[in-house]
Amino acid sequence: MTMRRDTRLATLLAALAPVVAAAVMAAPASAVTAPAQDPFYAPPGGFQKASPGTILRSRQVTMSGPQAAVYADAYQLLFRTTDATGQPTAAVTTVLTPSSPAGGTRVLASYQTAYDSLTLNCAPSYTMQDGNGSDEEADIASELEQGWDVNVPDYEGLQSEWAVGPMLGRATLDSIRAAEHFAADGLTAGGKTEVALSGYSGGSEAATWAAALAPSYAPGLDLVGVAAGGNFPDFDYTTAQLDGSLWYGTEIGVMESFSRAYSDFDLTKLLNAAGQALAASDGNDASGCSGSTLNEPYGNASQYTNFPSSAALAADPLFKRVMARMSLRYAPYPKAPEALYNAVTDELAFVEPVDALVQQYCGAGVTVDYDRDPAGGEHVAAFERYWPAALQYLANRFAGQDPPDNCFDYSGVPTPPGD
Repeated sequence: MTMRRDTRLATLLAALAPVVAAAVMAAPASAVTAPAQDPFYAPPGGFQKASPGTILRSRQVTMSGPQAAVYADAYQLLFRTTDATGQPTAAVTTVLTPSSPAGGTRVLASYQTAYDSLTLNCAPSYTMQDGNGSDEEADIASELEQGWDVNVPDYEGLQSEWAVGPMLGRATLDSIRAAEHFAADGLTAGGKTEVALSGYSGGSEAATWAAALAPSYAPGLDLVGVAAGGNFPDFDYTTAQLDGSLWYGTEIGVMESFSRAYSDFDLTKLLNAAGQALAASDGNDASGCSGSTLNEPYGNASQYTNFPSSAALAADPLFKRVMARMSLRYAPYPKAPEALYNAVTDELAFVEPVDALVQQYCGAGVTVDYDRDPAGGEHVAAFERYWPAALQYLANRFAGQDPPDNCFDYSGVPTPPGD
């Protein structure tokens, strides 16, 4: 690495220190039992026969982060869901009830944190129990302060399938089903509870995939709005741009995850020995929670893959086949209105594929409020500009206001395939 790059990395990390420190924080050093040793996370025998969203196990837990002062009760639910290949699996969600509920019918805000991890030691159900999670816990607290019930799913599932869109979306939707059917939280099942989704970065994938899959996978849910920022609608595009970037390590981490989800995604055909070793290290969160996003700054595919560049990797038929399953371009269209935020200069969640998705959505009649922010800055710092507007958007949706729509008249947009 050159001195210029050393200086740039130091400058960037100094500017992002508060957020990055939370992102790469190690698993909580507390009396909370780690998921691998906690029988709560083990699905009971025969759970596969249950319908998606069925509660398999529940317990009351204690939160210690910023939300501690504004929640009344917190529960964890182990529920049945469906993985990326359509097979039964399970996941956990944390449901918090507000200490001062808003008047009228209870509503549910589902907050998808950006935990971007490859082990359950970094899942919010574990880290939130002692306040040792991410800075996003303050944003969860701000939703509770609105008087809303809040759902925080471990949307990656029990195998920690980071960035696997179909898994993330289905687990999110089934966590909402489970929350609605859990009597203690006071919500109404059967699609009568208004639900809003939000998420930034990794959390945006879960929120946008849930919205896309909801009409076919969970049509009974009443989704009133989605707020997502720092988006990744097209992973093959993202991968092709990563060489030499601060975020290069993300490429290896998500490839490890994709291999967990899809048996035909053979890492030995894609990664060289160094890449396979790094993927194995990432698989144990050796660099801390979300650490694989920043563990190889300014790396290059020629160092870790069997390809001369990330662009060549992205063009490989095996890689492209799996990436197509991960692209919202080929997913069904959402029915719920969406507020999408992206910084134009984001160097990880690139704006070009978001532009293309918005054009596709607008052409298909989806209600979209797109904030293409020229002053948002880089990926992590842009979150601070996203959240206040996102919270207001969700509040307006729960208040019954008409969703804003700044779509243009796009034509010639193809009909997407089913899920």
